[in-house]
Amino acid sequence: MTTPAPAPHEGLCAKLLRGWRGARSLDALQSLAPHDRDRVLADAGLTDLTAPAVLRAGHVGALLPAAMALHGVNGAAVEQDRPDLMNDLQRVCALCRSARTCRHLLAEGCTQPEHALLCPNADTLDALR
Repeated sequence: MTTPAPAPHEGLCAKLLRGWRGARSLDALQSLAPHDRDRVLADAGLTDLTAPAVLRAGHVGALLPAAMALHGVNGAAVEQDRPDLMNDLQRVCALCRSARTCRHLLAEGCTQPEHALLCPNADTLDALR
């Protein structure tokens, strides 16, 4: 009998993305008392203006790990050692308006310099290398 592997450490932004998808999520967030909502959003590095975009950004879970690998960054290590930085990377990725182009570039096997021209996280990823 094998025991399941422990769940990997997950940043707050990722937890919000996973747990609060779509309109239901926004309704749940909006139903919180203003002080509680502000605290939850601040903990994730979000605001009332950015939260809807982040909560609807399903691309982060696929594109950010691929971008990190392309840039030579160990995503698991960043998530373990710097969850605050991982939250920032996830938030920036979620708010990116070039997700469709990014998806195509990564699927086509683009180079790191090609991807860096598009990715708003590129400087941070390159610094982590």
